[in-house]
Amino acid sequence: MRKKQSPFIITLTTLFVLLLSIFTVEGAKKTYGVVGSSNGNVKLFVFGDSYVDTGNFIHSQSYKPPCGITFPGHPGGRFCDGRVLTDYLALYLKIDSPIPNAYRNASNIQNGINFAYGGTGVFDTHIDGPNLTAQINTFEQLIQQNLYTKTDLQSSFVLVNAGGNDYTAHIQHGSFFDIPKFTKSLVEQLARDIKRIQSLGVGKVAVSLIQPMGCLPELTVIDMHMNCIDLVNKVSQNHNQLLNDAIKQFNTQAGKTVLVTLDLYNAFLSAIDTMNKAHDRNSSLMNPLEECCVANMGHECGDVDEKGAKQYKVCQNPNLAFFWDTVHPSQNGWNAIFTLLQPSIAQFTLL
Repeated sequence: MRKKQSPFIITLTTLFVLLLSIFTVEGAKKTYGVVGSSNGNVKLFVFGDSYVDTGNFIHSQSYKPPCGITFPGHPGGRFCDGRVLTDYLALYLKIDSPIPNAYRNASNIQNGINFAYGGTGVFDTHIDGPNLTAQINTFEQLIQQNLYTKTDLQSSFVLVNAGGNDYTAHIQHGSFFDIPKFTKSLVEQLARDIKRIQSLGVGKVAVSLIQPMGCLPELTVIDMHMNCIDLVNKVSQNHNQLLNDAIKQFNTQAGKTVLVTLDLYNAFLSAIDTMNKAHDRNSSLMNPLEECCVANMGHECGDVDEKGAKQYKVCQNPNLAFFWDTVHPSQNGWNAIFTLLQPSIAQFTLL
């Protein structure tokens, strides 16, 4: 997910447009119970954007300090201070996080491959990064090269997280008033991509619903980080309803559950609500609608000037923050989110 700057709002119509135009989706070790005591051939394949990218977007803020200060202790390609959704799912599956495709070689693919690339979408949203179709193309080519056996694929797990950047790109191209129509086309293409992944022989596919985009600090700043912007959250709600319907239809046609959804929307809201209540009781705790890494005007977290002076400030304790920057959760945030997703993950592993 890439950060975008926005002017101040003058009219209600302009407010709506700008609220939509500025959200983007880019991007403590814990043992989780999961699939038996030995995971042998279990592999994880990941597709999408920066919420699940663990290192493919090499020339990005994810490879600059202060990213990675919590884990692995230095910038490691995650749009976060530490672990992201991919890492927590891998921990749950009792495997190491799959290698980013950018660093793939014949000796490091035993846990799967991460094809996700920060800033990308279902459609073309990034000048260089591969969209979801291109990511799947690479996966299919590797299958055709017999990099993985049929048994490997049947025992594998797939995580897909995409869509937020598509809304940003759509608005930036001047399309402000056809969001419902765009959502329909976006979900239809996403559904085709998901079906294609499943048709390649993978055993289990989990698809993230889109997060409550109106709760991103880049938007809540307009309300002094006091509340989520309900108008924008309705876009997320509509997207998620259509995607849920598509997944249910696919499972019905298959005669069994072959796909599951991970409800990021309600997991975000629930975790934020819990942290909000704690903040109300103790004002020394962080407001969950504020980011930990605060950049100076016109800059992003990680920027430095020509003299090397930091153009950002990091909160005292990232472990108390829900958001790392204006669009990405912190490791603490992802940990809270994943904890709430575990019932869906359990269904995911039992498919």
